[in-house]
Amino acid sequence: MHVAAVGDIHGPGVSPVAAATAAEAAKADFILGLGDYQYQDGAMSKYNSYFDKDWGPNVPKMYPVLAPHHDRNWADADPLKYFNGRGAHGYKSPIRLRPYTPYSFDNGDWHFIALPDTCARTRGCRIATITSWLQHDLDTHTNHCTIAYWHQPYFTSTSGSHGQEASIKPWVDLLVAKHVDIILQGHNHFYERFAPQNAARQAAANGPQAFVVGTGGVGLHRFKDTAPNSVTRNAGTYGVLQLTLKEGSYDWKFVPVAGGTYTDSGSMTCR
Repeated sequence: MHVAAVGDIHGPGVSPVAAATAAEAAKADFILGLGDYQYQDGAMSKYNSYFDKDWGPNVPKMYPVLAPHHDRNWADADPLKYFNGRGAHGYKSPIRLRPYTPYSFDNGDWHFIALPDTCARTRGCRIATITSWLQHDLDTHTNHCTIAYWHQPYFTSTSGSHGQEASIKPWVDLLVAKHVDIILQGHNHFYERFAPQNAARQAAANGPQAFVVGTGGVGLHRFKDTAPNSVTRNAGTYGVLQLTLKEGSYDWKFVPVAGGTYTDSGSMTCR
């Protein structure tokens, strides 16, 4: 099973870079969208004019999370409506998005959890409510291999724009306790991979391996520091993270686009 993951994708204009990441993501069986799909304000007119024309055909196999600002807080606004099929071409995600609502699904031996990290910034939901939902989901789904994903990164080096999102630590505590394997995040416009670690950001062999993949096409950020356990990072290359998910293990590869040369790859067993 091949899965692509990326966020922070389309500026308000024609973008050869976004078109290139769309073409790369299209090679996967399905796509995990990490938020901030159409800048600056996620208006439907901009989705129809830009995102829809190159990324739109990917939407029927795309499982998105929405972000606090450019995706309008998971509200019942244009970004959510777009992924529910109300754009120019009617492209619709395989799961119907609801405002401020987490969801999960299984594919093969793997379990996937999409979380609305905007809950710390809106009246539409509460971190504690999602934490209770997450506890039940993890207790109910005992798959050997699990991926959790959201937009604002808990595990990240600081950029000139964004730091670490502390509000979602209760989620990370649960994910670590349940030996979730992969955490995927966006928001910072660079690529970064971490060694397995715990919620205190200390190296831990049974902790999740976290990635930041905010390299979908919008202008890249510079690193301001290097976080603990950061193994590799790059702030000069657009691209897509490609995952090959197997029974009990996975391979990863960051695939550059638009003339980029940086890449990162490896393999790991599930915890």
